[in-house]
Amino acid sequence: MTAIEAAMGAVPKQERTNDMICGNFKATDRGFHGEIRFFGTSEKVEILRVDDKASDKSPDYRIVAADDESIEFGVGWLKSARDGKPYASFNLNPVLAPDVHLRLVSTKVTGKFELKVD
Repeated sequence: MTAIEAAMGAVPKQERTNDMICGNFKATDRGFHGEIRFFGTSEKVEILRVDDKASDKSPDYRIVAADDESIEFGVGWLKSARDGKPYASFNLNPVLAPDVHLRLVSTKVTGKFELKVD
């Protein structure tokens, strides 16, 4: 199984609903690439897998600026829904607002994902 297949398996397929979509992403060999949009601004970001976790409670993903990995916007964890399906849950730490809780879901288009407000 490739890293992309593993990452895509962690993101459940979901029908389009009235959920607020704040980003669109494509799977990469390192995680996901796309942009997050809030309040009329957008930021190109990478959602990178954390391969060397310090503990089981450490994040599985980091959300970083696409042009500078030292700028971190948030973190994410792989979780399981009540029905046992895995999904990715994120906490975004915007500078001028409280934390935002998000989830990454697969779209009907293979390899494309939406970041939605949880």
